[in-house]
Amino acid sequence: MTSSVFRLLLRAQKRAQRGATIESVRRMSRWTERLYSVPKDVRWDKVERGDLNYEWLTPKNVSSSQVIFHIHGGGFVFPLYNPIRFTTAYLVRLAGTRAVLVDYHLAPEHPFPTAVEDCVRAYRWLLDEEKVSPEKVVFTGESAGGNLVLTTLLALRDAGDPLPAAGVSICPALDFEGGGTFYTQDDPMADADFVMRQLTAYRGNADPHTPLLSPLYADLRGLPPLLVQVGEAEVLRSGAEAFAARAEQCDVRVTLQIWPGMWHFWHLFVPWLPEARQAMIEIRDFIRAPEKSHAKWK
Repeated sequence: MTSSVFRLLLRAQKRAQRGATIESVRRMSRWTERLYSVPKDVRWDKVERGDLNYEWLTPKNVSSSQVIFHIHGGGFVFPLYNPIRFTTAYLVRLAGTRAVLVDYHLAPEHPFPTAVEDCVRAYRWLLDEEKVSPEKVVFTGESAGGNLVLTTLLALRDAGDPLPAAGVSICPALDFEGGGTFYTQDDPMADADFVMRQLTAYRGNADPHTPLLSPLYADLRGLPPLLVQVGEAEVLRSGAEAFAARAEQCDVRVTLQIWPGMWHFWHLFVPWLPEARQAMIEIRDFIRAPEKSHAKWK
């Protein structure tokens, strides 16, 4: 299917976001569980550790000792659900590696910094209990998860923990003030006002310039190689661009990919959307060799 067909379908759901509450969209989103499922050739295992849950996705074609540490999106307010399991399963089959998914506590019930703290705990569990070496781990995450990829790396660095090999931040939510082109992008997937309501729910009473909330204001030195993917038309584009510029200033190896014509988290439509398939291939290639990534890509 072409991107123009998806764009028409998305505009209808975008209208439903206007005036919607977090709870109403949580209820509406449950129907997507029926549209997506974990592929039968990917084993799905759940692990409970205290008040946190983790999920392993293991494809039949495991050929790498790497582990993808995936942090799901959903505006910090929506739970880990089947569409994310499906897209992550697609990636692990493509990359021939396993993935662990983190089910962190949600806002507004658990505002910042709970999600960051949960992700730090999950990474330490992966290293300490699952005995995975940090150099074998690559962080990935989309939207809110793209934010948490970066802020978790910062929290681990500041605490003196060994860092993973690399991070992939997909369409990250980084600007909690709605600056740049946040309100002017014609994004068929996401309504800017609704996105800001989600970001505000997570921010709580925190200063929007807090580095572990928004890495736009962090000292990024010492972070591993990063891949940032963002759609040309999406609401979060300018925040991703500002972050990539800051990372370069801090001597972090960052690859910024701006996808022509794409909207927020177009990866959701893999394998039907050609641009989603190609974006996944770019992620796979980066995971395999982050040190060979390009400084910029458009």
